[in-house]
Amino acid sequence: MARTSILKDAEGTRQALIRAGLDLFGRNGFDATSTREIAQAAKVNSAGIAYHFGGKDGLRKACAEAVIARMQAVLAGGVPAAAITVDVADRDVAAEQLLSLIDRMVAFLTTAPESEVVARFVVREMFTPSPAFETLYGGLFEPVHRRVCQVWAAATGMEPEAPATRLAVFTAIGQLIYFRIARPAVTRRMGWDDIGPNQARAIGETVRRSVRASILACRGEAS
Repeated sequence: MARTSILKDAEGTRQALIRAGLDLFGRNGFDATSTREIAQAAKVNSAGIAYHFGGKDGLRKACAEAVIARMQAVLAGGVPAAAITVDVADRDVAAEQLLSLIDRMVAFLTTAPESEVVARFVVREMFTPSPAFETLYGGLFEPVHRRVCQVWAAATGMEPEAPATRLAVFTAIGQLIYFRIARPAVTRRMGWDDIGPNQARAIGETVRRSVRASILACRGEAS
């Protein structure tokens, strides 16, 4: 019983440090964040960073891995790309899979409390790539983008790895991310106090229409 309690405490400490690291690295940057600040935010002893992660660099890598795990959970539930064909009869099914993916991403980016912390950390890594960026790219960005390209190809008849397909998918993803990173501008321009369920629904419907229009346009180009 005592050993179980110790293990739970250790995992609790580890998760608290990851949460603090995600927030502070994203908010202030890696170099500007001290281990003391992280420990204070996590309400643990600063020695825990070295014990659990081997140091601040290891914590940043663990933060990236936590982002990957969270986003994989958000994206879970879609049909694997291997199950999708490019037959004309399956195009509408593939398009709906894309739109379902859009719905899950909109829900996370607009209403999930942790989305702000995740977005700040990821954007910071985009601007100043580090080994943590390589972790994010290899574990999240590249495989997810490749998978969505396969679904996009199934929905449109385009080649999965054609430059036009990859750019179309980047464009669709960019629409989603804008509503997270530009949230203050969006709410102010829209006259919203915040983004709640009704606002998130309106955003989702708008992005769905935009992506559906892009799919139809790409079908015409591919024919």
